Amino acid sequence: MLSLTIILFVIIFGGSIALLGDRVGMRVGKKRLSLFGLRPKYTSMIITVLTGFVIAGLTLLFLTMMSEYVRTAIFELNTIKARVNILTREVAEKRDQYNKLHQELTAVTNQRNLAEAQYNTAVANLTKKKTELDLAQKRLANLTRIKEDLELQNTNLIQQEARLNQQIQNLEGWLKSLEDRNKTIVDQPMIFYVGEILISKVVETGMSEDDIFESVIKPLLNEADEIALKRGARIPGKNSALRAVPQQIEQVCSQLAGMKTKAVLRVIIDKNSLTGEPVNINLAVFPNQLLFKAGETIEAIQVSAATPESEIRDKLIGLLLLANNKAIEKGILTEGSNLKDLISISEVVQIINQIKERKEGLFTVELIATTDIYRVDSFKVRYLLRLLTPS
Repeated sequence: MLSLTIILFVIIFGGSIALLGDRVGMRVGKKRLSLFGLRPKYTSMIITVLTGFVIAGLTLLFLTMMSEYVRTAIFELNTIKARVNILTREVAEKRDQYNKLHQELTAVTNQRNLAEAQYNTAVANLTKKKTELDLAQKRLANLTRIKEDLELQNTNLIQQEARLNQQIQNLEGWLKSLEDRNKTIVDQPMIFYVGEILISKVVETGMSEDDIFESVIKPLLNEADEIALKRGARIPGKNSALRAVPQQIEQVCSQLAGMKTKAVLRVIIDKNSLTGEPVNINLAVFPNQLLFKAGETIEAIQVSAATPESEIRDKLIGLLLLANNKAIEKGILTEGSNLKDLISISEVVQIINQIKERKEGLFTVELIATTDIYRVDSFKVRYLLRLLTPS
């Protein structure tokens, strides 16, 4: 708005000066004035030129007074040009610096992008390795469980092998006993067979070796010796019948003293004995532990409804014998046990009647534990009848 005002004022001012100069010229012309002895014509021209000078000078003076930009353009133009050149060079330098910085920024950005890509790749590889590690740990855990299962199976197989070896030894002993029985002279009958349990007892823990020998081992051996004497065994020249290895007795005392649970102690015949001969014995220790869980099947057989009653009865009694022998092999307390105390006759008759009620069909008869059975407990069992194939 100020610029328009100045321009308008300059136009009006210039026009006024021109008009004034024209009037002056006209008057000078009419009056035919002369300057410096010149003709009036030339005097008029000089006045006109001077008027133009005055107009230009006053215009510049006015513009200079009114506008800082005009003053700068008239009096500081070279300085401005020099500054423009300097600023142009500075702008060029700044542009070069900018380009360099831009290039460096681009390089840094590229490096950052590369680093991010490498980081993402590393994270992906780490995630993959972690997944592989988790899988490897799971496989290791599975292999560990498999190893533990195999070790447990191996232990069970070793125990089973030991039991089978013991059974083989018992069977060999029984076979040898049968052979010896056939060869026995009438006045020297066989009174003890190898593997036979002479006596057994539950032993409490928490005693010293000396106390165990005095309160447990010694009374048990005395009682076993009385049984052997009554059966006809005897050491020549002595009023006793048993022969035991002292080192083994010491080992048993030490074993019982170091136990924290009850145990079953057995006196076992070491070899066949005839009347009038000594009885060689061994001591066997069985720590108390769970042998059969309540409801667990100990032994089982299959019976047909068409089988005669006498044969079914024999199979049921045989099943009871198998289960009892299995419990004995596991080390259960056998003192005072009798088959008639395990299963009543009425229970056997009841099972036979249930089978014979059907004219046809196949049954499974299981002998199961009525409660949890430990080594020091009584062998409490019952029959369980299951129908396999209906008639």
